[in-house]
Amino acid sequence: MRLMIQALALATLLETGDLAFKNRKEQPSALAALANYRAAHHASPDDAAAAWRLSMGCYFVGLRFTKDAGKRKELYDEGRKVALGAADRDKNCVPCHFWGSINLALYGDAVGALKMFFALGEIRDHLKQSLALDASYAYGGAYRLLGLIEQKLPGILGGSNDRAREYFERAIEVAPDEPLNYLFLTKLLKEELDDKPMAAITLKRGKALPVPSGERLESLEALAELKSLADL
Repeated sequence: MRLMIQALALATLLETGDLAFKNRKEQPSALAALANYRAAHHASPDDAAAAWRLSMGCYFVGLRFTKDAGKRKELYDEGRKVALGAADRDKNCVPCHFWGSINLALYGDAVGALKMFFALGEIRDHLKQSLALDASYAYGGAYRLLGLIEQKLPGILGGSNDRAREYFERAIEVAPDEPLNYLFLTKLLKEELDDKPMAAITLKRGKALPVPSGERLESLEALAELKSLADL
């Protein structure tokens, strides 16, 4: 009976957090989601679903609503630890690998460029594990992050705009309805590769996408940005 009650309490915390996270554009809702996910993780530290949701909440609140650099770093640190710890326990947890990688990347960037550089191998390993399990998760999110790493990393340190292009194109292949994939590829083609013909084609395809559902905040924002760009 006790275990049943604990399971129901955990499910309630996760469900409440999920409902709040759908309205994460509003700061109180984002903070409420994070609080419920954190309570769920504390109640059941070995539960992968609670861990990756807490990691996701740390990423979002840190990126969107945390101005203090020290507090932002603490959130990313918490997010990377809980998700990557869950990934160690459950190698098949796609969201654990994915959200842990994002928080690790942001934590490394917050700590300093050297820390970020030394974390790249671990970040890539977890993203590739996520892709091997489910490349479509987060609408090709692991491909997008790998592409951004290649784009932002100087060539002398191993970055490649050509590889970034391949990753963004793969993201479109696995999630052709995701505006973020077209936005990232359009910007890369135009700003880094000087391929304006393909940038124009990609931009046109992105602008023609159907409007995502309301809970896909980042997708809606990306579509709005695509539509705000002048035709090439």
